[in-house]
Amino acid sequence: MSESTDSIVYSLVACVGTLVLALLVITFVVSATARRIALHRARVVQAWKRQGIRFVLGPAQANFLNRAPSIGAGGNGTLLLTSDALRFAQVTPDREIVIPLRDIRRAVLARAFNGRRGGPYLIVERVIGDLTGFQTEQPERWADAINAALAGASDSSSAAHAPVPATAS
Repeated sequence: MSESTDSIVYSLVACVGTLVLALLVITFVVSATARRIALHRARVVQAWKRQGIRFVLGPAQANFLNRAPSIGAGGNGTLLLTSDALRFAQVTPDREIVIPLRDIRRAVLARAFNGRRGGPYLIVERVIGDLTGFQTEQPERWADAINAALAGASDSSSAAHAPVPATAS
């Protein structure tokens, strides 16, 4: 082989080696991140169970797409609907966001939210006017469950305030 051929082969081997190394590093980082999220979810779900929280829907992997300044920055975590709240346990920073159902006006779907396109995204409209978004599997199911829980909560609060019917003696 000539010197120029050797130089080309050496350059190709170096380039391929660098690409392989980069792919290995990326694979390690992605798998470590996925493992961390799975471990976080398992820990959070166990804590919720120990607290006696009743699961209505979830837990599910979700990405918190926040626009509401009152809640903070978004990120990956676990979404859960309970009988009285929508809960999101965020991985980083490690925190739990609890939005009581009484603070939610409704849940809707949107194709775009907070600079992201391609939804549908689950959007929770809070009574104070903030919008909080989540990217999760089956967002339609989540919106339906949240709205049903809201309707059930308003029905039970209406029943609690309704006059007691007279009974026949």
